[in-house]
Amino acid sequence: MKVIQIDPQYEGFANSYLIVDESTGEGALIDPGCYLENAQAAVRDSAAALKYILLTHGHFDHILGAHSAKELTGAKIVIHPEDEKCLSSEYYSLLTTYPTEGCELIPEKADILVNDGDEIKLGETAIRVMHTPGHTPGGVCYIIESGRVIFSGDTLFHSTAGRTDNIGGDFEKLCSSLKKLIALDGDYTVFPGHNIPTTLERERTRNFIIRRLK
Repeated sequence: MKVIQIDPQYEGFANSYLIVDESTGEGALIDPGCYLENAQAAVRDSAAALKYILLTHGHFDHILGAHSAKELTGAKIVIHPEDEKCLSSEYYSLLTTYPTEGCELIPEKADILVNDGDEIKLGETAIRVMHTPGHTPGGVCYIIESGRVIFSGDTLFHSTAGRTDNIGGDFEKLCSSLKKLIALDGDYTVFPGHNIPTTLERERTRNFIIRRLK
């Protein structure tokens, strides 16, 4: 399995990631806030056959590129049912709250709705879904045990965690989600929706929100 980080093309937009199952060449794109030159080049250069568009939650800076990515590749959009409405709502996706010049939401429907504990097969790579509400009601993390990696969206960041003061945010639920994550056995590389990658072990001991949970 290969992980390729794609830098956002709009300031403040989410990190996108391309996962490639090297045994089959199947790929999954995580959180395409936009599907422009950077993301298209990453998919093209990897020669991946894009199978899934995995959304950690429904905020606009993570989903606006889902329509184009699906239209150009035929990949299936995957999201938790509680955030599905964000795919067709500028209100719930926060685009009306944080209007961004040149960006519009083209309504889409989910192809696959996932819940806690579901598993997605990408070639020989198993991707487990952990429901981690708090930042949004339908936030999820995607966990690949074989690679010991977590794609944490806006649930967990380097040294901090996702905000809960927007529509659907719930700090108590976010704390419960963080407890679920740090209860995982051993260490993982964490690829967050913003800022730099980290490790779960680092966040267990140095994340200022997690330290307050203990």
